[in-house]
Order: sequence, then C-alpha cells, then structure tokens
Amino acid sequence: MASLHDVAKLAGVSKSTVSRVINDEYGVKASTKLKVMKAVEEVGYVVNQVAKDLKSQKTNLVGVIVPRVSSNATAQGVDGLSRIFDQASKQVLLASTQQSNEKEIEYIQLFNQKRVEGIVLYATHIDAELVKAIHQSKSPVILVGQDGSLFNIPSVVHDDLRVGFEAGNRLLQAGCRQIGFIGVSDSDLAVDKLRSDGLRQALAMNGSSELLFHCHGEFSIESGYTNMRQLLKDFPNMDGVFCATDRIAVGAIKALKESEIVAGQQVKVLGVGNDELGYISAPSLSTFSYAFDKAGESAAKMLLDLIEGAPAVMSKVVLSFQNIDRETC
Repeated sequence: MASLHDVAKLAGVSKSTVSRVINDEYGVKASTKLKVMKAVEEVGYVVNQVAKDLKSQKTNLVGVIVPRVSSNATAQGVDGLSRIFDQASKQVLLASTQQSNEKEIEYIQLFNQKRVEGIVLYATHIDAELVKAIHQSKSPVILVGQDGSLFNIPSVVHDDLRVGFEAGNRLLQAGCRQIGFIGVSDSDLAVDKLRSDGLRQALAMNGSSELLFHCHGEFSIESGYTNMRQLLKDFPNMDGVFCATDRIAVGAIKALKESEIVAGQQVKVLGVGNDELGYISAPSLSTFSYAFDKAGESAAKMLLDLIEGAPAVMSKVVLSFQNIDRETC
C-alpha cells in the first residue's frame, strides 16, 4: 500500500507539504497542489480518513434517529434531510428505535461515542429523561415532531393542535355530532394529546357535545382495526371518527366495512399524513397532508447552522398542513 513518503518522493516535495495539500490547508501554491495530487493518483495513495478526522476534529457524520423506517413520514423526512446533508458533504448514520423511548436515549449516547457532529431525533415522546440526555449531548440535537423549545431544544414540529381543530370542524360540517378520536400512546404529546386537544376545542367552540371517546393504540393498521371493532360495540351511535394517523384510519375503515358500515356515509372518517394507503383504500381516505420532507430539510438546515457555530435564531419551526378531501368525509 502506498504511503505518504511515496507520494512525497514522486512529487519531489516534503511529507508535510503532501499532508497540507491532502488536508486542503492554506499556503500551498496551485502548481504544487497539482503535482502532489497527480502523484497521489499515480501511486494509488488512499487517505486515512480516520486520522484526518482526528486531526481536524470533524467527522462529517450526522446521526438521525427515527422511530421506525417503514413509515411514510419517516421516509419522506429522511429524503428531505438527506438532500441537505448531501449538499453539505455530510454522511448520515441512521438508527431506528422501534418506537422505544429508552432507545432514543441510548442512540443519543451511542452517536456521541461515534463523534457525530450533530443529531436529528424524530422523537415519539418528551420527558425529563430525554431532555437530560439531550442537554448532556456533546453534539447538538434537533427534535422533529415533538416540541422541545420550552427546554431550549431546537425543534421542528407540525401544527398538531390546529390539525385537530380543523378535523373537528370538518366532521361537524359533514353533519357529525357523535365524534370520537383513535389515538396512540398518551406519552406522545404531539400525535395523541395535541391532536385530541384540538378536536375537543373545535367541538367546544361549536357548542357541540364532548368527545364521545378517546382510545389509545399503536401506529398501525392492525391497531386501528382492533380499536374500531371494539368501539362499534361500545359506541354504536358514533357518526364521526378522527384517527391520529392514516394507517390507523385505514384499519378503522376495514373494521367498518366488515360491519357493513360505509365509511363516509354512516360514519365519517379522517386521518393524518396523506399516506398512499389512504389514497388506494376503498372508500378513499379524507386526510391532512403534512410536509414531512420540508420538516427534514428544516431540521437539517438548523443542525448545520449549529454545527458551524452560528447563533440559534429560531427555537421552533412550525409547519402547516393541507386538507385532502376524498370519500370518507
């Protein structure tokens, strides 16, 4: 294997000059750089990236922690942030927590050991332990999906309270009066609490009755299906359901169909996320479209600013949404 000495000998310069050229340091003539790079190519010298990173204290690595890789929201978000990081010559290390709160903290600590320059965390909860882990991180952390701004953690969030409010208005305008919410774990403040709070506010503002039910499940079609089967027994008078995600809503539609209830007629259904599954379901799912790719881009840009030492000018970015009208509402 070719060494730094081989390059220096062929180029007719010192090893220190070769090192300065490879590390793109100031003060080397253009003609010398060309000569050295030609010698590097001829002898087949491979730069020791680890040693180079140790010297510069930069690894060009960023860590991205997601709850699961199979989700539409995750895929679009990672696509968005990857575009920005690619432009900045940063490499992404991706970790999936499988929706484990403990693993979110573990991966923050692991990425610090890997000397990443920054971390983007798609969080499913926020509590004292997570806040402590983020504050102890040597690498800056950006939260996506949960609001950490109260704890001085830069965050990119969707307008979950307002989407719940808009869902309530849409269901009421469709003639619904017995409205319920199928959510997720109550530890997920954004997806479960804020969306259900917005729904309750819409009902209160319109002088309607209180929320008929608020049940908790998981981020899956199976959870939506199982919950809806039980809810049909417990609340046979329901006429409107807001589901925390599209996948939950698709499961709910399947349960309604098996009970010979047409979603969009006897029972109106709304989801969140504009997942392709909702588009192809029968009937097609009315939903809200979130800018998941823009969330990834915003998080990447915020993190790059922190990595470069720029002062934080915004503690929280709130992204809006679009109503998607289809057959179920």
